[in-house]
Amino acid sequence: MMTMKTLARALALCLTLSLASAAVRAADSPPPPAPGGPVEEKKTELESRMDKVGKAFRKLRKQVADPAQNASSLELVAAMIDGAKDAATFTPAKAADLPEDQRAAFVGRFKDGIKDLQDRLAKLQAALQAGNNADAAAMVNDLVDSMKKAHKEFKKPKPE
Repeated sequence: MMTMKTLARALALCLTLSLASAAVRAADSPPPPAPGGPVEEKKTELESRMDKVGKAFRKLRKQVADPAQNASSLELVAAMIDGAKDAATFTPAKAADLPEDQRAAFVGRFKDGIKDLQDRLAKLQAALQAGNNADAAAMVNDLVDSMKKAHKEFKKPKPE
């Protein structure tokens, strides 16, 4: 026969285990979205392509001055060229926010900007192939400023 004291301990133990189990389950599951909080937007095809270009570019910036890394740098530039070529087939999402009469000019400037990027990347590729890392590093630094300006003009601002 169970005494009241033993029964109370058993109940306390069950309650403790139940609470601990609930805490473990809560820690394993992702938190629910906050009501009215920011909604994560899905990336457009253009953003996905340009993210690949950006990822390769960040790696390239770190190693472009090192001649021992030229093979890797050339692979990164080739990936950037492919990404830019793919990106040229898309229209920035920001175009949809513009008045109809401004869209064609905006898309035209975007296509011109992608063409300029492709031209710069071809020159960068040639400099690396020639082993001219000092010029290649200078070109990469110029690309940083150019890309920042292009993103400011063509990239749709994130919702706040």
